[in-house]
Amino acid sequence: MASNEPTPFQRIFSSRDLLRGASLNACLDLAGSTALLVFGLVVLCLMTDILITGGQLTIPQASQAELTALVGEESFTEAGHPAPNSSGDLVYRDAGLVPTVWRFREKYFGPVLATACRRFAPLRNNQKALLTLVMTAALLGWMRSMLESQARILLQRTGLEIATKLRRSIHRQTLRLGPADLEGHSSEHAMQLFTTETDRVSAGVFLWAQRMGRDPVRLGALVALAVAVDPLLAGVCLVPIVACWYLAQREQSRIEEVRQLAQANAGKELRVLAESLEKTRLVRGFAMEAFEQEQFEKYLVRFQQNLSQGLKAKAWSRRTIRTLVAGCLAFVLLFVGSRILPPVEMPLASGVLMLGAFAVAWFPLQYLVRLRQDHEPAEHAARMIQTYVNQIPEVGQAVGAKFLQPLSKLVSFENVSYSTPSRGPVLAGLKLKIPAGRQVAIVATDQVEGMAVAYLLPRFIEPQSGKILIDGEDIAWVTLESLRAEIVFVGGKDPFLTGSVRDNISGGSANYSLQEVTEAAKIAHAHNFIQKLPQGYETVIGEHGEQLDAGQSFRLGLARAILRKPALLVIAEPEHALDEDTKTLIDDAYKRIAVNRTVLYLPQRLSTLKRVDEIALIHKGRLVAIGPRARLVQSAPLYRHWEYIHFNELRHDFETE
Repeated sequence: MASNEPTPFQRIFSSRDLLRGASLNACLDLAGSTALLVFGLVVLCLMTDILITGGQLTIPQASQAELTALVGEESFTEAGHPAPNSSGDLVYRDAGLVPTVWRFREKYFGPVLATACRRFAPLRNNQKALLTLVMTAALLGWMRSMLESQARILLQRTGLEIATKLRRSIHRQTLRLGPADLEGHSSEHAMQLFTTETDRVSAGVFLWAQRMGRDPVRLGALVALAVAVDPLLAGVCLVPIVACWYLAQREQSRIEEVRQLAQANAGKELRVLAESLEKTRLVRGFAMEAFEQEQFEKYLVRFQQNLSQGLKAKAWSRRTIRTLVAGCLAFVLLFVGSRILPPVEMPLASGVLMLGAFAVAWFPLQYLVRLRQDHEPAEHAARMIQTYVNQIPEVGQAVGAKFLQPLSKLVSFENVSYSTPSRGPVLAGLKLKIPAGRQVAIVATDQVEGMAVAYLLPRFIEPQSGKILIDGEDIAWVTLESLRAEIVFVGGKDPFLTGSVRDNISGGSANYSLQEVTEAAKIAHAHNFIQKLPQGYETVIGEHGEQLDAGQSFRLGLARAILRKPALLVIAEPEHALDEDTKTLIDDAYKRIAVNRTVLYLPQRLSTLKRVDEIALIHKGRLVAIGPRARLVQSAPLYRHWEYIHFNELRHDFETE
């Protein structure tokens, strides 16, 4: 049973959206373009009729009064009254569209054509009529191009509006999910969605709206034009045309399945052939050249046969489709030709108009058929975006959450466990106590484990079991605002924002004065390099401004944290190599920051390990050692090994040999 559930793309841009705002105006422009196309085909039909008849009309003398009523008496006054020929019929020469008016006088559009010919004198002269029709066709073509261009602009604007809306949603969702990105995969995924996938959806909106707003109307109008010329002939011609199109589509689908199967089989043989290139030592060592060559030739022949099978099937499919098309065209041309010849004697121009309408209708039909295939990338991108924006953040504020008081006694991790879908368990029943006012370095044999401890404190991530207490208060039951006001995380990889230095430190908040910003920068030893920037604290940094090195960016992050005066500061040091002057400045900044404050470090430098009060070593998600560095170096072999592989000067010698 078919589901009425909308697709991800339809949730972003539905059929109703096509009939609103700019896209509705675009559809109206495209409808106008279709009308002009139909008029253009009619004009070409009239031009064809002039070229065929040469503006000459022969009628019985008894019909002169009827012709005069159609085109007016002045038509004959200008050219003179024709004399009867040998048969007694009247012959009019250089009469422009008058012969056309006479032939179509009984059609429903005959009176319109007769009125135009009667009121516009140039249409009653060959050269002038041809010039008028050519200029009319050119004008219609220009108007069509203007309408098509305007429609494209409107639909592109619609696509851009959808892209803007999606980017807002992705940005808002990234702010919710991004802090929990422990391994950095989510940010890469969000960036891909924000750029590539959103652009695909935007292009898909344009493509879908253009084809659905243009091609059904155009196809219907062209078929209606063919029916208007001759309903019976149009109906007879439509049957083989539709049958040919249907059979051609079925044949293309069938041959595509055959081709994919042949390619899959060829791929298997190719993998076997490629494996033989990796067995040279085995073959040569055991003198298996003859056997290997025999096997290689067997699979090579099978590989070639599979490829040939796909190519042959494709060639036969093309022949079949071309035969169908040729047969269909032959039938249509034969039937139209039989209507043009006596005894029916349909005007040749009418036959040309009908064939032209069917020929032009082939393009919107093909566009509609290929729409699903061409639209698939946009549908896939929309599905990815919808899946992302519908994710529920793992961290939320509890109902009735309390306000957290500043840390004054103890931070406690009680049997905390945390895991990720990609890595599995990261922390497994972690027990850790950190007294207030202490400086503690968190080190782990797996860097992600240490980062998880840092992310848990400000509740960027949520433990699957266990709890974290601050002065006996479970942080899961306090407000996020008060928690993140008292616990601030400074990341070594944190980028600076595009904006002024002052805005980077204050976070764009008007609650901090320039003096407070300056004092925080001085404590972090960022003031001096800021003063050297072109506009000091008002210098714009970021993609469109000044660039900072890793050390400057890190000190800017320290200043941002210091300004907020948190009770607990978590510092993840930058992994980039820093020069000696920068290291000295950062060490001095640490001394200033640590006064009357609890500081946790995720260290990247040995000097940081030497200056902290305690080092907590985590291995396989559990605390395995804690204490001053001097004691751990003596009593904890695992820590000693960790420090060696991270900081010993000779560690790289074994890696490069």
